Amino acid sequence: HRVAARRIGYAPATVLLDAGVADDVRLQATALALPSVTVRAPGRERRLGDAVAPGTVLDGAALDRQLAASVAATIAGEPGVTMRTNGPMAAQPVVRGLTGDRVLVLEDGQRTGDVATTAPDHAVTIDPLTARRVEVVRGPAGLLYGGNVLGGLVNVVREDVPRARPQRVGGFVGAQGESATAGGSVGGVLDAPLGAPAVRATGSRRVAGDTRTPAGALPFTDVDAHDAGLGVSWAGRAGFAGGAVRDVRSAYGVPSSFGGLTLPGSHVGGVYVVLRRSTARAEASWRRDSSAVESVDVAVQGVRFEQDERERGGFVGTRFGQLAATGDVVVRYRHRAGLPAGATGGGAVGAWAQWRDFRASGSYTGTRPAEVHAGALYGYEEVRLGRVAVSAGARVDRLRVAPLDSTPSRLLPEVRTRDFAALSAGVAVGVDVRAGARVGVSAARGFRPPAVEELYSAGPHLATYAYEIGNPALRPERGRGVDLFARVERPGLSVEAAAFVSRLADFVYQAPLVDAATGLPERDPRLRRYPVYRAAQAEARLAGAEGRVQWELPWASLPGLALDATASWVRGMRLDAGARGPLPAMPPLRVRVQLRRARSRWFA
Repeated sequence: HRVAARRIGYAPATVLLDAGVADDVRLQATALALPSVTVRAPGRERRLGDAVAPGTVLDGAALDRQLAASVAATIAGEPGVTMRTNGPMAAQPVVRGLTGDRVLVLEDGQRTGDVATTAPDHAVTIDPLTARRVEVVRGPAGLLYGGNVLGGLVNVVREDVPRARPQRVGGFVGAQGESATAGGSVGGVLDAPLGAPAVRATGSRRVAGDTRTPAGALPFTDVDAHDAGLGVSWAGRAGFAGGAVRDVRSAYGVPSSFGGLTLPGSHVGGVYVVLRRSTARAEASWRRDSSAVESVDVAVQGVRFEQDERERGGFVGTRFGQLAATGDVVVRYRHRAGLPAGATGGGAVGAWAQWRDFRASGSYTGTRPAEVHAGALYGYEEVRLGRVAVSAGARVDRLRVAPLDSTPSRLLPEVRTRDFAALSAGVAVGVDVRAGARVGVSAARGFRPPAVEELYSAGPHLATYAYEIGNPALRPERGRGVDLFARVERPGLSVEAAAFVSRLADFVYQAPLVDAATGLPERDPRLRRYPVYRAAQAEARLAGAEGRVQWELPWASLPGLALDATASWVRGMRLDAGARGPLPAMPPLRVRVQLRRARSRWFA
């Protein structure tokens, strides 16, 4: 038997037992952020350091130390991850230069059902305060969730539906304060056995005032939000079955002007966003320890989402509404035969389906309502033989976008239903060159269909201070990428580095329209205020590198002192002859150096 011992503040230790009981297990104190345990990506528990492709997991004390007001701000310091903000709440993660609809943000492996990806002033409706774990998944394992594998995906793990029955009542309460926003949050989780079933209750409340700066307060940056959930399940050795509901409500401001100047990409006069997301889900899992089929997992979810953007004077400028239903079936298995001697492996196959009804109305909207029907079949496989580990995945997606308003206009003369289908695939190979050192390479082919707004918009978009016109003839984005990575772990030292390059065909971007007669930018036809942009496509290339070094300083007088440095860089270019130039909104070179000291009862 192999017995592993772990404790926060100590390096893990493994003891091999032929028989009997271990008399003593000695752990060495360490100040490094150690690899965590992830169970979501490939479906079986393993250390992040054993992963074939690079990724990031924040949980336990590491998550507590980096908690911020949003998911994006919580993970923004990790290698390859930054954030795009339009006020403290309207923050979205940027993974390797990609954001919006190109980066999936999931809650317990399921899409949130909000409209965060449609505009930079929309918030991700997940409060990380009560999360158990936040994962950034890259490589072939991401194909279990979607075809956008070139950047990665973010999965916030709550386990709203309890997966095991606790032996006793337990949980935690956390509080957080911020000086710049003069506010804070409080939240907690309660796990309890209620007879045969297990119950999990979560809740949080976040309140903040306008962001304070040396030049005064920034108006329209306050927030008032709450998040509550309740889950019940019946769990045993053969699996579990249960359901959960969650209600999220938030009211936050989007900044407009400051010091007499209108901020670029803002609502003139300021705006408050009031939203509500109601989610109901059911999950069931059947597990077998002695069978080649490891587990069968089924999940269904329904979401109702509403969002009002209230302009100065109290009227609703834009109102979004969305109903969504999702279903997922995953069969995970382990190999019992057919592999070379000494090899181990397993994988997963599954099917996913989604229906969405998206509506938009109000005085300041040009987004057409549409129904989206999507489905996918996918598979994932991983095999390890000695020092070599290989993982591979493939996914076939089909999607239909049907506009509910096909009325043509001068700027959008053709509005029609679109169908998309594509194969996404990825493979990664990792080699343990010596104890504690691993190198690897991964390659991926990604797919992203155009969003509803990119296809059918024809109106002002105040969040970007633009009049945006869609293009119903857009082709899906298809990309290929290669990733090289290395990881070294030594006592008192941890180093990881990665470099990547991706080439995307038919990359969608907003191109400014120019009046042929005057050579000046075109203005919107109604108010002559906003510059006009039309969705266009070009070939694009993204290349970059990222890394992290953690070094426990060998100072006996200051035990637990560590230096932690991360760096991320990405450059995006349009390659078409008629549109050659840098891609917009690429994050700059980012370097962060942290000096920290961790003891058994405090951290600084």
